[in-house]
Amino acid sequence: MKTVLALTVGGSCAPIVTAVRTYEPTLTCFIATKGPKGSRVTVDGGGKPCRQRVGEREEENPSIVAQTGLRPEQYRVEEVEDPDDLPALYEVCVKAMRELRDQYPDARHIADYTGGSKSMSVALALAALECGWELSLVRGQRPDLIRVANGTEMAGLINAAEVRARQRMEEARRLFNSYAYASAQAVLEGILREAPVSHELEAKIRRWVALCRGLDAWDRFEHQRAYTILQTVQSQIVPQWRFLKRIVQESGYEMVGDLIRNAERRASRGRYDDAVARLYRAVELLAQLRLQNRYGVDTSNLQVEALREDLQSQYRQRLELQAASGRDGTLRLGLWDAYVLLVELEDPLGKVFQEHEKRLRDALLRRNRSILAHGLSPIGEDEYQRIHEIVTGMIGKGLRALGVSEETPQFPLWEETP
Repeated sequence: MKTVLALTVGGSCAPIVTAVRTYEPTLTCFIATKGPKGSRVTVDGGGKPCRQRVGEREEENPSIVAQTGLRPEQYRVEEVEDPDDLPALYEVCVKAMRELRDQYPDARHIADYTGGSKSMSVALALAALECGWELSLVRGQRPDLIRVANGTEMAGLINAAEVRARQRMEEARRLFNSYAYASAQAVLEGILREAPVSHELEAKIRRWVALCRGLDAWDRFEHQRAYTILQTVQSQIVPQWRFLKRIVQESGYEMVGDLIRNAERRASRGRYDDAVARLYRAVELLAQLRLQNRYGVDTSNLQVEALREDLQSQYRQRLELQAASGRDGTLRLGLWDAYVLLVELEDPLGKVFQEHEKRLRDALLRRNRSILAHGLSPIGEDEYQRIHEIVTGMIGKGLRALGVSEETPQFPLWEETP
């Protein structure tokens, strides 16, 4: 198999020679500094540009290319101006690595960051992690904290998979906390396909994948599927899990709060029209549930006989007028009509509606002009905030009037460091 090796070159040639001899690359890319005092001359300069201290004396050796026997077609040199300019060094490393990956797509790609300045080594390592290269370091026995003993150097691979995995997990965490669960899941699953990681890290990734899948299903109102998945990680989301259980098992007014939290997640991503559509549905659903649960009234097919006797004649008249106009015989109540009926029934929720009627009408009129309702105007953040305040204020007071708890937790954030 072909191997491509990239190295940063500094004042010592020995570790660079060791790395080249160890990996026997098809192509070697040296990243060296320019100028008479730079490391470029040690790569393929004439004479004996490689110097190293052996005991009390300084030893002179031929260039790295001469010592390793590399032919001109077997290496290339990327020259840099400043060995401490990290952004510029990083740009050079990334550009070279991408070119070499395109040129040798089936080769093994290794980056050895032993040589060069600290900034050169950091730049090469960061670029390698981004471009998916393996990392290598030449190490040896140290008689002290200053130098490695000559003749003890050995090139070896560094476990970059864990480092790269944790970088990707940080990316997944940002997506997760933006409620982009499908994208976060894709990043996390990609980590496990790229390279082996420790058992502990793999278990952590799998837990977060389960959270992504479950919360994504919940975010799309697939509550039963979310319940099945999230029960495996319920200890990590205790308040949310308890609320989900109530949605699945009790079917009370929980869906109203669930719609509001869903709207808030949409708004946090700048999708204000989507958010307002969900707020509208929350207002509508509250009335529908109250009429169904307390009075047995189905707003999608109102049975006049289910109404109080003194109200039956007016709704029977509406049904007759509807039939006379050629429409079907099903009487449906929209949002406003549902609340009017609650007022007529002298229901506590109807009374709350009357208190908020004017403000709610204004909010719904703005919603009707939305491109997702009946108009063409997108809703902005300020308008969303006003509508959210009106809707949640009315719903909150309405639920309290009905003696219903308002505890509706938002989806959790991934707060721990990957």
